[in-house]
Amino acid sequence: MNAEELLVRYRNEELNFRGESLVAVDLSRADLIGIDLSGADLHGATFSWAYLNRAKLSKSNLMEAKLQGANLSQAELIGAKLRDADLHGAVLQGADLRSADLSLANLLDVNLMDADLRNTKLGGANFTGACLRGANLREENHKYIANLRGANLQKADLRGANLTGADLARADLRGANLTEATLRGADLSEADLSNAILKGAFLTESNLFNANLKWANLVNTKIERANLNEVNLMAANLQGALLPDCKLVRVDLRGANLNGTKLVRTDLRRANLQGATLREANLTESFLALADFSNADLTDAILIRAEHTTANFYGARMSGTTMADGSVRE
Repeated sequence: MNAEELLVRYRNEELNFRGESLVAVDLSRADLIGIDLSGADLHGATFSWAYLNRAKLSKSNLMEAKLQGANLSQAELIGAKLRDADLHGAVLQGADLRSADLSLANLLDVNLMDADLRNTKLGGANFTGACLRGANLREENHKYIANLRGANLQKADLRGANLTGADLARADLRGANLTEATLRGADLSEADLSNAILKGAFLTESNLFNANLKWANLVNTKIERANLNEVNLMAANLQGALLPDCKLVRVDLRGANLNGTKLVRTDLRRANLQGATLREANLTESFLALADFSNADLTDAILIRAEHTTANFYGARMSGTTMADGSVRE
């Protein structure tokens, strides 16, 4: 079937084109709202600026397809093959992409607000400037896990996104907005989150080993029982954040803002906190062996029952600091 035949039949109110072979067909700017192309072979097809709102494209082959600027809002793309597809600037708001393959796809500036991306393959995809606000990438009983390993999410809008259990290892999230996003149990090991906004985000039980969070905004972030060993948090803002029972071995917190941060029972062995501000921070029962607090501000901080005998407090400001034995520094 060619493009002209399909358009004629569509204009005659025919919507069922399931399983059709439309390899390399050019349907640029076509009005195909509500069309059913489920299981169709659309390899290399062109749908640039086409209207595919509410289209049914489940299990279709859209590998290497050109979908720049296409409107796919509320489209069904369950199990669709979109590997190497170009979706630059496409609108997929509310689209169902469960189990779809978007590996190596170009998703630059794409709109994926409220989209369902559970169990979607997203490895190596370029999400620079993409909007995933409210998107669902959560893990359900280990059945649906978002695979964003190595994905480019620079400056992506992920506000309120559900990324529970997502694989974001080595992902590029520089400057991304993850305000109030849910990342419980997510793998962010070796990810680059420098300058990212994680204000009010949930990172409980996540793995951030060796991640880069330099200059990140983590104000009021909840990070309970997480692995932050060897993380770069230099100059990061963690004011009011909750980090109880976290592992922060060899973490770099130089110049970081930890005012009012809860660090109860955290493991800060060999952590570098030179010049950090920890006013009113709570480090009760924390393990601070060989931690470096030189020139840090610990005014009114709480270190009750903390192990800090080998920590370095040279030049630190400790007025009103409650020490391990309960004594208060003047």
